[in-house]
Amino acid sequence: MNEREYELMYEAEESHWWYLSLHELILHFVAAESARRGPLQMFDAGCGTGRLCQLMQPYGAVGGCDLSPQAITMAGQRGLTSINCQDLNHLQLEPNRYDLITCIDVLYHRWINDDVAVMAKLYSALKPGGILITNLVAWPFLYSDHDVAVYTRERYTLPLLQQRLHAVGFAIDRLTYRVGLLFPPIAAYRLLSRRPDSNVKDADVASDVHLPPPWLNSLLLTLMRLENRLLMYGSLPCGTSLFAVARRQ
Repeated sequence: MNEREYELMYEAEESHWWYLSLHELILHFVAAESARRGPLQMFDAGCGTGRLCQLMQPYGAVGGCDLSPQAITMAGQRGLTSINCQDLNHLQLEPNRYDLITCIDVLYHRWINDDVAVMAKLYSALKPGGILITNLVAWPFLYSDHDVAVYTRERYTLPLLQQRLHAVGFAIDRLTYRVGLLFPPIAAYRLLSRRPDSNVKDADVASDVHLPPPWLNSLLLTLMRLENRLLMYGSLPCGTSLFAVARRQ
């Protein structure tokens, strides 16, 4: 991502409705796995500025990596010490080591040469029965300046992600679209704000990551928490993101 995007992420992760609701959903599945298996060995592949690693610490030991030295520095400011600067394309993890791996909004990045190959590395690093939790951007037609700013390679559909997870060998516990309640206004905004110039430069754009007014942030968080309650037990047919919990067989 652009360097300024890491700064925006670091500032927003603890209060922005999008991050809060996503992290709460992830932690629901982390807590359930911890209740089943006890203290977990966890790894966050592409950990960014480390907020999720920080939140998972009560459930066991957490390590992580990111390609950006800037992100690693920010993770250090959160007090995280088991975070390394690594490229997921060349990641070497000990086989059968982890109970749970998260890979949140990473596999679609343009610097990922082969997302299936990265998934295979993560699969191998999981213990039998261990889980991968991932979140990805959805629907190619929603590609916009936001995607340029965060270096999106591709946006996924549910059948495509399902196919790639199965190709690696994962059994899927949960696969659903998310941010479905807000899909119509977000889709309309993305489509209406899309520039006709297909050669938009990275430096000319910014992502959608900014903190809205408190009243709006609170409203959106309430809506997303309602959606999370559904996603803990069911799925949505449409949304701006894809969320998956996949298990090594």
